[in-house]
Amino acid sequence: MRAPIERRPPYGLAVWAAVSVILSLIVYASPAHLTQGPDLMPLLPLIAIYIWSCLRPRFMPPFIIFLIGIMQDLLTGGPMGIWALAFLTALMILRVRKEEGATRELGPIWLRFVGVVAIATIVAWCTGSLAIGGPAAVRPMLIEAVASVLMFPLIGLLTIRKRTARSSFG
Repeated sequence: MRAPIERRPPYGLAVWAAVSVILSLIVYASPAHLTQGPDLMPLLPLIAIYIWSCLRPRFMPPFIIFLIGIMQDLLTGGPMGIWALAFLTALMILRVRKEEGATRELGPIWLRFVGVVAIATIVAWCTGSLAIGGPAAVRPMLIEAVASVLMFPLIGLLTIRKRTARSSFG
């Protein structure tokens, strides 16, 4: 007989969290190095961080969020610390503290994600503008933010389910 979900060791989920964040970083950074065109990918690392912060907050402590932001800066060639600060600021302001999130409904989680993306984009733009010594381009950041908000429900539907939808085997 299998142990209830609450008493199972979380090692499998922790590995899946790490793999999903690493894959999101690679997919996000790959267009920047493959083409010389505009880099208009959704903020996949932010989506992954946010989803894991809702599902299992203990898998995404501030130190890990900081490292993910630094890795994003390294992989995309941006000034160091911009996305780390943006991710930390946005998620610490709007983070769900309770394990399993406050709700398992996609609507409220999506609305909170819109706030996270808005805060992260504003912080990234401000710190990026300070880092380069002048105003950064607004349009690419807005396109990334809108693409992230529009893509979130597709990813969220696959990962965030109501607790009542889980079977006793899952």
